[in-house]
Amino acid sequence: MHALIIFSVLCCTANLGTAEGDDLKPCETMTRLIEERFMKKNPRIMDGPERPQCDQDGKFLPKQCLSFTGACWCSKPDGSVLPDTMTYNDGPLECCLDVYRQSEEIVKNNPGIQDGPWFPKCADDGNWMPEQCYGFTGDCWCVDSRGNSLPGRFDIDTGKVSCQ
Repeated sequence: MHALIIFSVLCCTANLGTAEGDDLKPCETMTRLIEERFMKKNPRIMDGPERPQCDQDGKFLPKQCLSFTGACWCSKPDGSVLPDTMTYNDGPLECCLDVYRQSEEIVKNNPGIQDGPWFPKCADDGNWMPEQCYGFTGDCWCVDSRGNSLPGRFDIDTGKVSCQ
């Protein structure tokens, strides 16, 4: 838990920027901050805070995990924790932006795919939109903050599911 607190605190300070001329992405900036502000000041600590997981473009991966505790959460594009997504080895965690990226990879690697994979609808902060629909069939359903299906109310007048 201590490492998660450091991770979260540094996440907020990562927005302060880096030295002029640096061209670091937010995830790279946080990694540098962890190394400069924590590791150099605490050299006797062997396992210090874990660094965030970044993609090849230097952006935060949508799902972040701490290997030594098993805690995982969905992260916003700025690296902060999405509310209600923290899990401690209590089941799989599906992050909306992660599922979206996986769907993009399927399309990229299979150009002749007919129906294609399902692309989730994600909010700007990376959270799941309450209503999800499969584009080819028009079938819709409701989900919670972790992407788990919820019962929805079918509106006969509009032909849609109501996720309130």
